[in-house]
Amino acid sequence: MSLRLLSLLFLVFFLTGCTKQSTVINIDLPVNDENILENNNVVSNENTNATSDATNTNTNTNTNTNTNTNTNTNTKEPVTAPVTVEIPTKLELDVAFAPQAPFGNWNELNEEACEEASMVTAAKYFLNQPLDEKIMADELVKLDAWEKNNGYKIDLSVVQTVAVLKDYFNLSAKVINDVSVNRIKYELSLGNLIIVPLAGRELNNPYFRAPGPIYHMLVIKGYDSDEFIVNEVGTKRGDSFKYKYDVLINAIHDWNPDWSHYEVTDEQMTAQPKKMVVVNK
Repeated sequence: MSLRLLSLLFLVFFLTGCTKQSTVINIDLPVNDENILENNNVVSNENTNATSDATNTNTNTNTNTNTNTNTNTNTKEPVTAPVTVEIPTKLELDVAFAPQAPFGNWNELNEEACEEASMVTAAKYFLNQPLDEKIMADELVKLDAWEKNNGYKIDLSVVQTVAVLKDYFNLSAKVINDVSVNRIKYELSLGNLIIVPLAGRELNNPYFRAPGPIYHMLVIKGYDSDEFIVNEVGTKRGDSFKYKYDVLINAIHDWNPDWSHYEVTDEQMTAQPKKMVVVNK
């Protein structure tokens, strides 16, 4: 085979590969979302008749006597418009991993620390700080003490998770009600991380201790053609763990802060609304 032919084949292969590195998706975004105007990946903004969407829910945390358990949510839905966005075909953010039970220590604190471990994971990523099992163990103890001093219970809803991310970690975070494959991909393409609340037993993770947690949280950090890539803090094998799109989406359900941790059923959990937390620095 001649050198010229080899060069031509290489060029065709290179150009073909380049064309497959991005894809176009359609999503609805709030019309006042700065990303509609500022995101270079936006292909078009069809500002037609606006529709009501539950994205970017405005949340107000009312604190009384240094207690955050009474949290009200402003459910007013923003006006949205359809947007066509170009995103990477595949994406995985470089997020360090450590499980919620460092060194396999499933003590009383770590047993219920999926929310805290997910927040520590996101914080270390955006603050550009290292994370390993020793660091996770230390951070969980400190965060648990802070939450108890500020009136939080064992389990956290997404609204409460946002409050902790802001007040304790000084991160930017918001609740999104538009829980869809495309919206998650879009947020990740902006460099955000996603923390999702879950009916844990719906995940059917083979590494969970049976029957699995009724309520769970984890961090979504990427995606490929048919799976989300996550930091699954509920198992030591959770680094870049993959869940099928439909499995993860179907399992997403928020916690009701009025519930008692010890009296919730699987049926109650799966009846809860779908919400997620978008985190940035």
